[in-house]
Amino acid sequence: MTEDMELDGDVLLFFDSRHMVLTRISERRIHTHKGYIDLKELVGRPYGTISETNIGKAFYALRPSNEDYVRKFRHRTQIMYIKDISYALSWMGIGPSQRVLDAGTGSGASTAAIAHLVKPTGKVYSYDINEQSVEIARANLERIGLSDYAEIKLQNAYEKIDETGLDAALLDLPEPWRALPVLYRALRSSGRIATFSPTINQVEKTVVAMEETGFLPTQTIEIIVRHYRIKEGMSRPETLMIGHTGYLTLAVKVANQQGLKSPLDETGQ
Repeated sequence: MTEDMELDGDVLLFFDSRHMVLTRISERRIHTHKGYIDLKELVGRPYGTISETNIGKAFYALRPSNEDYVRKFRHRTQIMYIKDISYALSWMGIGPSQRVLDAGTGSGASTAAIAHLVKPTGKVYSYDINEQSVEIARANLERIGLSDYAEIKLQNAYEKIDETGLDAALLDLPEPWRALPVLYRALRSSGRIATFSPTINQVEKTVVAMEETGFLPTQTIEIIVRHYRIKEGMSRPETLMIGHTGYLTLAVKVANQQGLKSPLDETGQ
């Protein structure tokens, strides 16, 4: 059974993998690089339907995914890419009913990804010190219907975290090591964290601070995604690609007991 589009629903107009338009079904006409589309003509048609612009260029009307929304978020600073967000959240095991910290709200991209996973009974608490970022993120989450599952705060995560017993935390901060002492108190035992840093020097400082604070750093990784252009007999990698974006350092809160040797000391890791 297919679900008909509603007049006030969102739709992704898909021409090809590099040309997509995310918009809302309405009475208006939208102009694209391949002609214009009268959006009212899509009303009542099922998601996945194929249609044409006024000059006969074909496109599909698709149901938007969370990633589609995030890519179109209004933002004032560089956002984390989905490749980094998705790996971090998968490793942390984020799911329904969990309470998660997102420090460094930015546009709300990671906040939205977490909110989508923890709904309907969980919540993400997102901290940022820039008032404009907080306002933009709130508007972005309201736009995609996730604001009920997120509390976005104008607050410094280096100094104070209001919540306790948190299940996990994602830190996208210039100096993540500064947030670890207050985060240790806010996180439940064996809670997982992921930090995102553009440079390896930041990673080194973070790992040292993790070991001193009571977090067990398990791995630092860099995720590279390479897209391919597929055409029979002519398939090849895309000419352009997103290379380095940053490093993810993944860690777990453990008991910080002085005088006891870590298992990692025995393995030399």
